Amino acid sequence: MKIETAPKNLDEWVALICEQEMPVFDMTARKVIAFTSDELAPISELANVILRDAALTARVLKLANSVFYNPMGVSISTITRSVVVLGFNAVRDICLAVRLIDALVKGAARERLGHELALALHTATQARALAKNDKSSEEIFIAALLMRVGEMAFWCYSDEVGEMLMQLYNQPGMTQERAQEQILGFRLSQLSRRLIQEWQLTELLQRAISQPIQADERLHTIRLGQQIARCAEGPGWQSPEMTQLIQRIAKLTERTLDETRINLYQEARVAKQLASDLGADFAIKHIPSPDAVIRGEEEQFTKAKSLASKGIPDGSLRVKILRELGVVLDAGQCDFNIIMELVLEGIYRGIGVDRVVFALSSPDKRILKAKYALGEDQEEVIRGFQFIRSPTAPDLLFQTMDRKLPRWITEKDYDVYKQLIPNGLRQLVGYTPFMLAPIVVHHQCIGLFYADRALSNHPLDATCFDDFKHFVHQANIGIGLGALRPRQKT
Repeated sequence: MKIETAPKNLDEWVALICEQEMPVFDMTARKVIAFTSDELAPISELANVILRDAALTARVLKLANSVFYNPMGVSISTITRSVVVLGFNAVRDICLAVRLIDALVKGAARERLGHELALALHTATQARALAKNDKSSEEIFIAALLMRVGEMAFWCYSDEVGEMLMQLYNQPGMTQERAQEQILGFRLSQLSRRLIQEWQLTELLQRAISQPIQADERLHTIRLGQQIARCAEGPGWQSPEMTQLIQRIAKLTERTLDETRINLYQEARVAKQLASDLGADFAIKHIPSPDAVIRGEEEQFTKAKSLASKGIPDGSLRVKILRELGVVLDAGQCDFNIIMELVLEGIYRGIGVDRVVFALSSPDKRILKAKYALGEDQEEVIRGFQFIRSPTAPDLLFQTMDRKLPRWITEKDYDVYKQLIPNGLRQLVGYTPFMLAPIVVHHQCIGLFYADRALSNHPLDATCFDDFKHFVHQANIGIGLGALRPRQKT
């Protein structure tokens, strides 16, 4: 915009930006933001909000299948599946970030705008990682992402005014705050505060912008995220200032200095990948990369951490998926595929197994063939998990279906039952303990679930088996209710 037509004060700038109706704060985005404070909101409600917006649906599905959000490469074709696989909070954040990028790209995506967006993404990513144990870490991500929304909005619409401001920034001895007051008559932080209030964003975000030095643990986490991002772009990753910051964070998180340093490096790369996946390539170069000299150390640490995390149950996720199963069952939405996806995800991520398979039986009970699987080798498992009933040799899989009872084959049991375990199963998964549970609908067994921890070598225990049986029991209920619906209509 020309100097003569530019807003003259803070109120006029707020009015201009609101009248432009930045897409990040349209009705869809506001509803998505509303889920931040509602821990009990069901998956279906978030999915329905997204599905009303065709463009947003396409972007969410694209990101849900990206390496950043979906490193296991699980094929995702529905919004419901996106929420189940990635988690409620992750999908909500994707929606908000997509809307933010859409708004900024439509403005004058100049160098300064790329810098502001890079700072926001890097800050948000680091803050969320530091808040991993916070029950609402995603709210911290949103607050950190939008704290400087006024600055980002200004550079979208500033044109000649922005050029004047940049020239003043470059003068010796001039601070950015003084330059803003001289050119605009106010600070851009005030514009952020007014926009956040105008759009009635989250309570944490409003506190973060209005009371930035308040003694609050969550606000402190956001401030640390900002300090990491600013220190990385200023003094740099190998500077004494960053070393001091790493020491503070290591003490706060009770981690070693090496572990803390590598975690920060990883999150910087996460921020770059996030910018790329969101279509904000113009911001990537403004996120400082860690020095290449530490790459080998980082890769070694990451590999060790990945191996250690396999086969670890996630009790919180298990409860959430069981709760969502309950919502689906109570609502009578007993679609076979949705039930199976929820149960598979609950067993795989909630119980913490390395692979889980649902195999469907043929009507004559002679053939058992995998229909769904999750795990690093899921494609191989789906191809290989196929068995034919022998009329002479007993088979543990078909025996489990015939008896309609779950089985847990421990390491000690393996020798006892080895004659009953099909050679094809041993060739496919190796000699490993595993769990089996039949799916029984109206007294007829239609298939079974299989799960193991062969890749991580973490042992299965009685708690795992109980949780496994509970998920399969929920599947039995859901499929049974679904099978009744056609009968009730006739």
